[in-house]
Amino acid sequence: MKIILDIEKLNEDKFKYLKEIFEGYDGDDYDSLYSYLSYKQDLEIIIRNYTFISDFSSSIIRLFNDVNEDYNNLDLSYEEQESKQKIILDIERLNKEGHDYLKELFDFPDYYGKNLDALYDCLGDMDDTEVIIINLDELNEQSIRILSVFDDAADDFDNIKLSYEEE
Repeated sequence: MKIILDIEKLNEDKFKYLKEIFEGYDGDDYDSLYSYLSYKQDLEIIIRNYTFISDFSSSIIRLFNDVNEDYNNLDLSYEEQESKQKIILDIERLNKEGHDYLKELFDFPDYYGKNLDALYDCLGDMDDTEVIIINLDELNEQSIRILSVFDDAADDFDNIKLSYEEE
């Protein structure tokens, strides 16, 4: 049996949502869910919208893992997600405005240090983002260094995807 578990909906409706997606489940607590799942055989749970994880949904996923560890009867997977936001990074504007442009464009916090190390740190803290870089023919020494940080962040963090386009 295949179940799609939407984390965003789980956070809103909690056990009411679990009753909707698990046929025959009518509990209102972790113990009853554990007991219900322990009797299930070959249950595939696909977790969707996991970027919206909360304390409650995190506890439910841990419970799934505990059941699977004890009974080896669940197949848990995470659905591949599209980037939540797309940001167009204009090299021409980057050359003119530098880190002020980056702070505004990516809505970095006020404590953003306006240097390459701070940029790397802030990129690692962002939600899933696709950065589309345009006007590559305008690259200069400063923008090349900054793009190098974006490349490093995209290699090191799963939340940043880069693409390059000519406009």
